[in-house]
Amino acid sequence: MFGWFKSKNNDEDKPFDAAMVAEELFDQIEKARDEAKAGGIVDEKSFNDRLNHMYVAGYLLGYVDTCLEEMTDDDQEKKELVEKIFETMFPGSGFDFIKAKLTLRKQAEKFDENDPNYARVAAHCHSFDTGMIDAEDEIATSQEKSSYQPVKLKEFLLLGEH
Repeated sequence: MFGWFKSKNNDEDKPFDAAMVAEELFDQIEKARDEAKAGGIVDEKSFNDRLNHMYVAGYLLGYVDTCLEEMTDDDQEKKELVEKIFETMFPGSGFDFIKAKLTLRKQAEKFDENDPNYARVAAHCHSFDTGMIDAEDEIATSQEKSSYQPVKLKEFLLLGEH
């Protein structure tokens, strides 16, 4: 893929580099932010609102999880690497952001269809799940086509819902 990890089955691959994964993800965010600041497609307020969206959390988690999936089966090691990646991207808040959104996603499964907030919560869950699927798809595409550069996070930040 991008040379981030050492495969469980191939000791000749490069060792996993959490900073490279964070950099790849942050590159999409940075490009979208720069376009927003330049007065492009989206204004800064909309960009910031989208950055805190469930889709973004799902995308980030799906992307990182997919990268780590091929590296290790050790849950504790995965957790430490996930924390390192998100703290590299957003020092002091990255891991908490992901944890909070993941907690919301898990709690949503307990909502009753008769709850007045059900439709809103279901929409947030759909956004989170779509983000995860989009990230997984982009990783798969990048593995198939070495020239492919992931863009769906950037597109969401600039254009909104997929």
